[in-house]
Amino acid sequence: MTAPAGQIADPIAGQVLTALDGELPIYAVLDGARDSRVQSWVMKTGAPAWCLYAGNIPAELAEAAPWLIRLGRGHAYTNEFFNEGWFDAWGIAFATAAPSRVLRRHLRQFLLARTESGTRLLFRYYDPRVLRAYLPTCNAGELARFFGPIDAFATPSRDPNAFQLFRRNGEALAERAVAYVPPRAATRPQAARQLGIDEALEENMAAARKFRPRRIGGTPFSS
Repeated sequence: MTAPAGQIADPIAGQVLTALDGELPIYAVLDGARDSRVQSWVMKTGAPAWCLYAGNIPAELAEAAPWLIRLGRGHAYTNEFFNEGWFDAWGIAFATAAPSRVLRRHLRQFLLARTESGTRLLFRYYDPRVLRAYLPTCNAGELARFFGPIDAFATPSRDPNAFQLFRRNGEALAERAVAYVPPRAATRPQAARQLGIDEALEENMAAARKFRPRRIGGTPFSS
């Protein structure tokens, strides 16, 4: 997507998108359950977007659903996302050359997971705190399957002055923290409290390996 004339990428948006890939299309999956404004914001952007829940679903479920959206470099809505929703854990960003139809089908594979006890549950991998904890626990086969056609993932970091970048390096995961330039100071009063919540969530998930995504036929959100 070409940036509208006269518009340039916000520094934060530009750094994240460039780190993901300077040429490939960039998408995000946003978590409607995280913030009730997500669905209306996605609709307002006018950008290419798709609900990851298929079929005729109730309005209440659509509001809490995950949404796939194409992020246009330099577009006002992309800048807005990286200045607001990005730091409130609205979702994750990634680079891929896959067509939207293929990408949506791939992402839908992981909407349900099973715990080691066999209980089915929603796997909110599009919550950046969940993805940060999950990817480092994956073996080579799990990484290959989860990444699929996706080249790289980015999430906000627990450090407000950095973001996390994830790629596959052969059969291993390559993860690194990328600092914002210039540094971005935490501006929200709840930043310290939220950091503690994020740390507890990630540590518990990494230790327990609760979520084991697998392909499950006939999800509750089938097309």
